[in-house]
Amino acid sequence: MQHTLTPEEVGAKIVEWYSCIISASYEQAILLKEEARHAVIHMQTNDKILAYYSLVEFRHNIFIDEFNKKHELGDTFEFVETEVDRYLKYLYYFISGQYEYTQERYRSAIKMFRKAERLLEHVNDDAEESEFYLYIGLVYYRLNQYLLASSYLEQAETIFNRLSYYERALNCKQVLGAIRSELHEFETGDAILKEAFRESTFPRTSALILRTLGLSKLRQKEYEAAKTYFYQALDYEEHRSHQIGMKTRYDLSNTLFKLDQGNEALELFQQAKSEADHYNNKEYKARCLYLDGLYIAKDHALVDQAIKDLYESSLLYEVCELAEEMVELADQRNDDSTSLKYYRIAYKAKINQNKLGADQV
Repeated sequence: MQHTLTPEEVGAKIVEWYSCIISASYEQAILLKEEARHAVIHMQTNDKILAYYSLVEFRHNIFIDEFNKKHELGDTFEFVETEVDRYLKYLYYFISGQYEYTQERYRSAIKMFRKAERLLEHVNDDAEESEFYLYIGLVYYRLNQYLLASSYLEQAETIFNRLSYYERALNCKQVLGAIRSELHEFETGDAILKEAFRESTFPRTSALILRTLGLSKLRQKEYEAAKTYFYQALDYEEHRSHQIGMKTRYDLSNTLFKLDQGNEALELFQQAKSEADHYNNKEYKARCLYLDGLYIAKDHALVDQAIKDLYESSLLYEVCELAEEMVELADQRNDDSTSLKYYRIAYKAKINQNKLGADQV
């Protein structure tokens, strides 16, 4: 049975094809056109990627025609950029950024999005512009650059509301609420999230908001409330059967361990761990390793490996979160040396998460 491809996977293949057109790689462009055509046939429905394919195909045909004419005359082919190419170049960087985002390579994604931003003037569509603001906001959020993330997400929310794209606007509001919670502005963050939930008529988004409320309560150590929100999120089929459901099962397992409800926690943990491996999700594979070390194997070497894995993936907020929990647990045992060890890890991550390289601003 043919595997169904995601729009991001197909977009990456079209990006590769367009790169060959730009570089005048005649034979490679012909080969990749066929690969892209085959990929589109087996793609999940996505109008934007289909439109991108059509535009690149149009540019490909012009390139092949011009290349053949030059070749017949013995002239050297030179790529001449048109207005269509400037828009295609925007899509090239935007779709490359989307793909890097789905692969959890957030610093690579921000490089692509910043290049796309310089070409936004060639995008004459408010919906596309707002989608760009949403994605770059999400990447800055994942890089813990909350001020930049909030700025872009607020722009996206405003445009989405104006266009009556209400679910997309609620997606922005949900992340803005999450940012406030992660900054420990719990009252404001929870109020934003509860308002978003009241406004939502979309099952997938409603479940995501409930999950975010659960995470906020987990940070506040209100474990019973967190447990309730996570279970409510998993009541939605659209959430339960998606990769995000794996994350919620992990967070619910973590919450249940903290409530000393070990049997139920272990069952959910095993399911979440299996799914994290299936999806090859770096963050949650590391989180599962951490939970294993903390509650099941009771082995701090596993905890340290989990934190190292998160650090190597530049998931610095997550490093802080886990290291700070280890500090609290060590303090409860009056274990000063262990507390100091994890305090230093958390401090280093906190300093580094507030820095972006010169090539990323």
